[in-house]
Amino acid sequence: MGFSPSLTIYNLTSRVRHRGWSRAAASQNRAKRPPGALIWVHAPRPGDHGVIAELLARLGDLHPDVWFLLTTQGAAPENLPDQCFFEKIPPDTGAAAKAFLAHWKPDLIIWISGQLHPATIQQTALCKIPLIMLDTGAAFGASRRWFLLPGVSRTTLRKFDTILSGDEATSLALISAGALSDRVQTTGVLELDIPALACNEHEWSTLAEQVAARPVWLAAEINISELPSILAAHSQAQRRSHRLLLIIVPSDPEDGEEFTKILDEKAVAFTQRSIGGEPDTAAQIYLADTDEEMGLWYRLAPVTFMGNTFAAIKNFGPNPFHAAALGSVVLHGPNTGRHKVAYDRLGRAGASRTVAHMGEMAHTVEALLAPDRAAIMAHAAWQITSAGAEVMETTLTTLSGALSQSKANNE
Repeated sequence: MGFSPSLTIYNLTSRVRHRGWSRAAASQNRAKRPPGALIWVHAPRPGDHGVIAELLARLGDLHPDVWFLLTTQGAAPENLPDQCFFEKIPPDTGAAAKAFLAHWKPDLIIWISGQLHPATIQQTALCKIPLIMLDTGAAFGASRRWFLLPGVSRTTLRKFDTILSGDEATSLALISAGALSDRVQTTGVLELDIPALACNEHEWSTLAEQVAARPVWLAAEINISELPSILAAHSQAQRRSHRLLLIIVPSDPEDGEEFTKILDEKAVAFTQRSIGGEPDTAAQIYLADTDEEMGLWYRLAPVTFMGNTFAAIKNFGPNPFHAAALGSVVLHGPNTGRHKVAYDRLGRAGASRTVAHMGEMAHTVEALLAPDRAAIMAHAAWQITSAGAEVMETTLTTLSGALSQSKANNE
């Protein structure tokens, strides 16, 4: 298996950190292992639990006799299949991992995302249990951890029999960090299908005709604190494109009156959708202060600034995949909050642009409104958001093959 001083140091320090762990206490809380094949799935991120439930359901349909064990860092997710056990993952020490593996005796291990447990993975390799990493958008992080003990990542990543990576950048990063290149496959990110937001086709046709000759950009679900800076950016961008139209969607449609006050104070020519206004040629801004119409605005605007990415409010704001899936190039500030993984994926694919401060906004909008640039980025975004079903099928094929091989080896 090779000797790694960094991994030895990690194991020693991990033992100290978890010295209160008790084998006896852990075994008392464990369910009895059922007979037959068992797949252990480790999925620490709550945001992945939906796609994991779908994966287990599909695997259960393909292999009705297989049991599952799901571990997380916290509470059990909902909607798990009947043949699935749950346990919080034990401390990452050799002793805890040995006891855990000795009890459950998994035939296959599915490791979700990039959070590595080096001691546990080392014990898995010693037990010769097939180990597969699936990328739900966070596997890139596996190449960036343990920077103080770089040998840990290298040694740990080499224990994986297969790594299904979400994109080329992640594959290269994992290989650079130590994963064996012949075991890394770029398949796309495993995720639930992202449904395109619906819209009224008649409304879309009418509005598209009204704005057809004008360049358009969208400020989606913005916080009112972001409005003055967005207006300043729009005013600056209009110096080069005087017919430029900005569609503004407040994060809360009930704030429409507050938005109109600021627009009036700035003496901006605007129309307001909630009172029947349309984006006529005299309007510089169209205030779309209605609810449940984001699918319409993403379809109309080739460039979208995602709201609340400059606001001080944490973990709030629209999902950038909704814009990307409808062909709108994503522009955002530094506060990506709960959608950080999605923004990171779009950024690595060249399908979005980060604006460090509002002063960059106008120049960035101008650059992204160029048809050739927008088309390239929109296509990259579409590839990311439309690949879910194909990746699921590829993943199921890989896992089924690995399970069949493992069962054959154990007979």
